[in-house]
Amino acid sequence: MGNQNYVNQNQAGLKVREVSLPRLLLLTFRRWRSMLAAGLILAVLLAGMKVVKEYRNRGVSNVAQEEYLAAMEMYNASVEAYNNAIEKFQTKIDAKQKYFNESLLMQIDPHNESVSTASFVARTPGLEKAEESGDVGSASVINAGNVANACADYIMNGISYDKIAKKYGVPEQSIRELVLVTSDLNHFTSVFKVQARSMDLKMSGEIMDLIIKSLEDNRAELTKSLGRYELNMVSRSDEVAVDTALLQQQTELQNSIATLQKNLQTSQTALKELIKPSVASGASMSTIIKHGIKYGVAGMAGGIFLMILVYAVLILLKGKILSNDEINIAYGLRNLITFPAGNGRKTAAFPIDRVVEKLVSDAPDMSVSAAYDVLAAKAENLAAGQGMSTVMMVGTIGGTRLSSFTNSLNKHAKKENSPVSYEACSDLEKDASSIRRLRQVDACIVVEEIGESSFREAAEVVEMILASGKPILGTVYL
Repeated sequence: MGNQNYVNQNQAGLKVREVSLPRLLLLTFRRWRSMLAAGLILAVLLAGMKVVKEYRNRGVSNVAQEEYLAAMEMYNASVEAYNNAIEKFQTKIDAKQKYFNESLLMQIDPHNESVSTASFVARTPGLEKAEESGDVGSASVINAGNVANACADYIMNGISYDKIAKKYGVPEQSIRELVLVTSDLNHFTSVFKVQARSMDLKMSGEIMDLIIKSLEDNRAELTKSLGRYELNMVSRSDEVAVDTALLQQQTELQNSIATLQKNLQTSQTALKELIKPSVASGASMSTIIKHGIKYGVAGMAGGIFLMILVYAVLILLKGKILSNDEINIAYGLRNLITFPAGNGRKTAAFPIDRVVEKLVSDAPDMSVSAAYDVLAAKAENLAAGQGMSTVMMVGTIGGTRLSSFTNSLNKHAKKENSPVSYEACSDLEKDASSIRRLRQVDACIVVEEIGESSFREAAEVVEMILASGKPILGTVYL
């Protein structure tokens, strides 16, 4: 019974085991006290060494502190310089971008520009006569180039474009920059050309009409200021044209904005990449304490990790049972029950111990008393059904634990008037009386402890029982 997979009872060591890393790590947490102690010891040692070392070097840190202050001064100056540069670049970008977005001139498509053009000729007959007579110093003599310049200045700065600006809902300056004057100056006769540019011919024509009317209306004032002259409009045209000069102007503005944005990004990146100087080591007690805390935390983590590694290696080297199915799978045995945390382990006194035990053992959610009742019922079911009355509890847990466990099981069995009785045998491999007693009992139950019992020793016990021909009702794990 329960030995279907038994093949060679003399080669228990050849049974293949699969090691579960998560369960191995969980088993190491049973030693959390020593892990914590090792972590605290290493934390205190590392933190103490760091604090003592830096405290001893405090007296020679004045140079380092001066270097730190000088570096901080340079750092602050660099931060201020970059911030000022960033602010200036951003201001220029905003101003240029606002102009580009709001200026009518910048919104014109240079390949489809509406232009109203008028050409004027300024003549000064008095200058010709004065040169013929040799009286060029007369007050009535005027140079035609001066007239052209005066008219150009008046067109660009003297004429009020306010009405047109209000009509189109833009600033007057935005209308004024649509006007372009070019001159070909000469003493006697000067030609200048006026262009009113916009996005449609109607607006260009309105601007040109205002310029022509203003020049005529202001002729008396100009004559009074300049002297006698003649001003005639030679031609006027309204057309859609390509303005390469405007295209270049728009392109230069866009390039200027792009350059400023690149400079802005460069300054912002440089500011981010500035490294703030570190406080001089040992410059203050607060710095020493901070360094000590850092080393203490590192020591705590290192100590705990080291103990986890040590315990994991020890468990593997000693071949401890890691789960409640290793023996069962190897020999085809059934697991009667896995006892919950608090089954007699002294380390289960704290809540953290009970949590670890529950994770390690995969025990059912029940009390220890209920677990004894379930075990007694299962064993009675299996043994009494085949006429068995005496069951030997065997295992390698050692000491008095197996005896205590067997006594508790007998108490729970007697409460229910069970016909099955149990007796303990903790050293079947070395106790001759136990080996002889094995021949007299009806069946056995193997009792082991996860994380404490040796797989090899437990396998030897199972091998001996199977070799004796006694049935194994199942296994119990503490």
